[in-house]
Amino acid sequence: MATDRKELIRGLKYELIAFPLVILAPILITIGFKAIKQENNYLWLITGILAAITAMIIGFLGIRILLNAFFSSK
Repeated sequence: MATDRKELIRGLKYELIAFPLVILAPILITIGFKAIKQENNYLWLITGILAAITAMIIGFLGIRILLNAFFSSK
């Protein structure tokens, strides 16, 4: 049972894409709540929530790919 290197690299790419979104999403959500108080503007909040959802989806896909790379029964 060997590790599939192509799948491992693909999974790491997914995780590297999700990482900046994990950092950016809470910042955008915080900016969004402050913008609602000051200007009644929901754009930053919606962008932050979408970034958080995207980060979760891409992160879970990356974890699934990594686990398939490690525990594949080829």
